[in-house]
Amino acid sequence: MTRTHLLVSAVALIAVAACNPYDPDLGDVPFKCGTSEPFCPEGYSCMEYSDTNRLCERDDSGGGDVDAPSSTFQCANDASIEPNNEVQSAFVTPIPSMPSYSLIGLAICPAGDKDHYRFDINVNGLNFEAQVSGVANRTPLSLKVLTNQGQLVASGASVAGTPSVVRIEVPNRLAVGTYIVQVESPDLTENNYDLTLKVCSTPLPC
Repeated sequence: MTRTHLLVSAVALIAVAACNPYDPDLGDVPFKCGTSEPFCPEGYSCMEYSDTNRLCERDDSGGGDVDAPSSTFQCANDASIEPNNEVQSAFVTPIPSMPSYSLIGLAICPAGDKDHYRFDINVNGLNFEAQVSGVANRTPLSLKVLTNQGQLVASGASVAGTPSVVRIEVPNRLAVGTYIVQVESPDLTENNYDLTLKVCSTPLPC
């Protein structure tokens, strides 16, 4: 074989190696998980941020071992409602001007974080309801109603069969005034969640 032919062959080999049509690398941008196993292609893991937000992300934590679990939790970005770590800095909701109000893509991050949400009761006889939906298979979140001085009024409990969903109902016993909903992790586990608050004069649930 002539030197020219050798050079052409080497260039061809380099080109094939640089442009492999079967390269399984789909990049770093997350994409939606599938609806059945396998939820993601090889090298990617399905991360659950809420019941409706599940994304395939590259498995980089295992040093090339695609079966290695992720070593970090991806926190949702809820900077628009922060800081709300203290009762005094609680995020102000439009309850009761709006009888139902929801926030999605919230986070208990970093570990030990607490989130607070303010709502008002403007007439006697209103029922109050709050629900938080955390990430499945993580420690269920703690949900409480406090006075505006931080004193406990009521605590929530997990919904039967769905431990990641925690609900609290306060029937017709909140005096007119300002109250706080507190969300935290009882064991300091980071978590993402959605929150819904409701008031109504009809029987619970609202």
